[in-house]
Amino acid sequence: MPRRKPAPTPTAASSRPLPVYLELKIGGGSKRALVQALERDGCYIGNCAREMISRTSFAAAESPRTIRLARVQLSTLGVTDWVAWSDVLKAAAKIGAEKVPAEAAARLALELPGQQPGDHFWILMDPITGADGEPYVFYLASHDDGERRLLGRYVSSIRRFYPHREIVFGLPA
Repeated sequence: MPRRKPAPTPTAASSRPLPVYLELKIGGGSKRALVQALERDGCYIGNCAREMISRTSFAAAESPRTIRLARVQLSTLGVTDWVAWSDVLKAAAKIGAEKVPAEAAARLALELPGQQPGDHFWILMDPITGADGEPYVFYLASHDDGERRLLGRYVSSIRRFYPHREIVFGLPA
């Protein structure tokens, strides 16, 4: 009987340092002020995202600070096939990617008023448990008509992520 080759484990496509996508200021404001700023800026906030922001696990940093973000396709993390969120987390950890506070997604939506139609990406963060008991993370999208959206998306073990999908995460200080 022929021996099967072990399946390759995901490895980062490159050991080069990842470029900084954006330096983002977080903290120093209330949830309500953040939601009002998004609405004033013309960013649609989906029902799920609103509910995520209202949760106690969504905490704005008390004092302002700056975080460095990277944005890559999952294939850059070594993902070669569709994978679960837990696999995305493992692949990101292998390259030193850091989860960002949930607040970073809303602040990022404010920093991208020129987001191009069709642009969309996931946020690497600890999931927020929804009213249904399921885990959710933020997803930023610019609809084909140019409407910018802050959305909450389900990341249970059955949701799959393809290598061409993009993700934003924190870089070590």
